[in-house]
Amino acid sequence: MIRFIILFLSLVCSYSFAESNYRKELENFAQALVLEKYHSLYQLQENEKLELNVAPLDKRINYPKCETGLTGELVNNKIKLTTSVKVTCLDEKQWINYIRVRVNVLQKVVVVNDSLSKGQVITQDNIKMVYLSKSRIRNGSFDSLESLYGVRLKRNLTENKIIKNRDVCFVCKGDKVTINAIKTGLSIRASGVALHDANIGNTVRVRNSRTQRIVVGTVYGLKAVNVSF
Repeated sequence: MIRFIILFLSLVCSYSFAESNYRKELENFAQALVLEKYHSLYQLQENEKLELNVAPLDKRINYPKCETGLTGELVNNKIKLTTSVKVTCLDEKQWINYIRVRVNVLQKVVVVNDSLSKGQVITQDNIKMVYLSKSRIRNGSFDSLESLYGVRLKRNLTENKIIKNRDVCFVCKGDKVTINAIKTGLSIRASGVALHDANIGNTVRVRNSRTQRIVVGTVYGLKAVNVSF
């Protein structure tokens, strides 16, 4: 009797394991179809990666193994935030199942490790790189740690907050800056004091420390300004 019970339990466990494995096979099949379709339509940027999450199939339902091989197609042949995949089995006893796959493009972005205060200088110890959903990221964020080293914060930021262009200044009011004056191929360096905040690509007014003359230049780096004559 005990032998029979052990054998019975063993068969039940084996069946349950096989059923569970086939559910996973169906989920993987749907995910692979979405992945293939996505790459046929779109190209990820260097700082992006694709995340696919399959909605688990109902464990209470029995999914018979398809002997003739699965076929599948995306509903409406489109990639959506939640993409439905129609999976068909053409066995004698045909069946169709719909599997949902969540499609999310992640983008590399710089965030702060801990809460930082206005005026604090960014270093390699207080920022980190993470991947976040592209839908959460707006223009003006950064995808390079090194580009922010030495930059000063213009406002308080809480832990894991995305650093945006408006949150920092590469040249801050009162900073001592290097003026690179360019004229017909001749480059002259001078020092000055910034009269307001500015970031890379912005114009900034600077007072020359030697002549006291105010010039307008373009920020091209940390505390660095180009002036053309």
